[in-house]
Parts: sequence; structure tokens; C-alpha cells
Amino acid sequence: MENNGVIGQGYKENQKSHNEQESSKAQVLFDKLIWGIDEVCAFTRYAKGTVYNLVSEGQIPVRRRGRKGRLVFIPSEVIAWFKGE
Repeated sequence: MENNGVIGQGYKENQKSHNEQESSKAQVLFDKLIWGIDEVCAFTRYAKGTVYNLVSEGQIPVRRRGRKGRLVFIPSEVIAWFKGE
């Protein structure tokens, strides 16, 4: 049973490393002025199909950019929408 302490310690270190990675990803995400579909999915943890459905239903704030109508999102608008404001 002495190994449980070693295993538990390894788990805690791994979890700490994972949390630090998630924190740095979040910082990079919030440094951007405009988000694409991938950033919205990362923030909301919704699948791309779900985000596209929300866009088509007009439920999520979105803008179109360029001739091809690329979807772009303003982070502050998405955050306010996600919070229900």
C-alpha cells in the first residue's frame, strides 16, 4: 500500500500540469480580439455543429467577414451571451 502515496503524488503533479496548460490556453484565447468558430467552441465547450446551429437560429452573436461570409465572433459579445446578459 506504500505505492498509493507515490501514485497519488504523480496524479496530483499531472493534474497541476494539466491545470497550468488549461490556464495558458485560456490566456491565449482571451488575448485575441476576434474569435473564429474554434475559439468559440473552446470557450463554450460546444461542438462545432452546435455552434453552427446557434448561428443559424440567430441565438449567438456573430458577424460575417469577407466575400465568403466567414463567421467571426467578438469575445466580449460571446461572453455576455454565454452569461445570459
